[in-house]
This record gives sequence, structure tokens and C-alpha cells, in this order.
Amino acid sequence: MWLAPMFYNDMPLIIPLLATGYVLMIYLLLALAKYTTNISRLRS
Repeated sequence: MWLAPMFYNDMPLIIPLLATGYVLMIYLLLALAKYTTNISRLRS
């Protein structure tokens, strides 16, 4: 169980990274959705 203390010491650094990654993924998905809707509007 010597991995547990190391893991908990890294947690404060991992949490912001996960949060920023999550926000970036949502932002990219929204941008992609907007892009695809604009393309479908131009075609019709």
C-alpha cells in the first residue's frame, strides 16, 4: 500500500488538470457542434 500516500500527494495537482481538460473538451464539442450546424445551414 505504499502507492497510496504518493497518490494523495499528487491529487491537488491532478484535480485542476482534470477540470481544465474537462472544460476544454466541452468547449471543443460545442465549437464542433456550432461548426457542423453552420455547414448544414449553408448546404440547405
